[in-house]
Amino acid sequence: MDATTPPLSPDRLSRTRLRLRKTVPMQGLGAHLRRMAGQSMEFRDYRSYHFGDDIRLVDWRASVRNGPDRDWFLKVFEAEQRMSLMIVVDDRAAMRLPRSAEKLLYALWVLRALARVAAEAGDAIVLIRMFSPGAPIIKAEGRGCEAAAREFAERIWRDNPASLHAVPVCDPGRWRVHLRPSSAVVLLSDLLFADPDNRIAGFLRKAQKSWRQLFVQPLDSAAQELALLRRTDRLKVADTEGRVLADAVFERDAAFEASVRRNIDHQIETNVASWRGPGLVVESPVIWPDTPGRDALAEQFHERFLSSGLFRGIAARGGLG
Repeated sequence: MDATTPPLSPDRLSRTRLRLRKTVPMQGLGAHLRRMAGQSMEFRDYRSYHFGDDIRLVDWRASVRNGPDRDWFLKVFEAEQRMSLMIVVDDRAAMRLPRSAEKLLYALWVLRALARVAAEAGDAIVLIRMFSPGAPIIKAEGRGCEAAAREFAERIWRDNPASLHAVPVCDPGRWRVHLRPSSAVVLLSDLLFADPDNRIAGFLRKAQKSWRQLFVQPLDSAAQELALLRRTDRLKVADTEGRVLADAVFERDAAFEASVRRNIDHQIETNVASWRGPGLVVESPVIWPDTPGRDALAEQFHERFLSSGLFRGIAARGGLG
């Protein structure tokens, strides 16, 4: 079994998804199918005729009423479009902490579970590495979603991690073209990255346009990481992700832990406030278990993921079946 395979039975995942489609109200979750211009029998609107358009779609009566010197009017009809699910994974070096039960690993479990949901619904997925500007953006649809997600997740997991001292670089401008009118966007992150030029915020606000929903899943391992530090009374903190700490040495005590928690909460609140829009859904944070290690994290995923707001919000959007 691959390291990024979700610790969850595929059969249980499928049964839960089908049950949600039958029992969870769709109101507020967004329609699974949206209308787009196409070749169906339901009239949508008029537009001007362009060279190469099918002449049979010209509405001659409307064109005559518009006047002899005006453009011809072309009928535009409706078609239905499947949901496109965009999943953005925070792949900063800090997401590989804590080293015994990495936030990145949990995010990749979630990604692959959601890709299976998309595959069973016949939907499309777009997979993005948030802080790897040169990495390809992966697209797949239908049954191809699972294989694409597996390859994407395993490639991230096998990559040599960047230095914790490196400043993460993000290029969200490349992602915009992959937004579709019927998409939902999922961000998997600890939300502790800086966005000094608001480029990430600009994209995430745009992601909420056209009735899209932006699901943000915070991953919070702070309590476990602080617990691991209690083995020492004094702590030297090096510069991290471009944040200059001047080789500071801290007394590891209750005041230090409270200060760390305030700084974490402030960074998260600052980011979320800059993303605020009509489609934003910030899920309850995934809190790391008290017991360190991947086994404990996998057990928590197995027990709680299918009842999480993120899974219910995506799975209940349901297909036509």
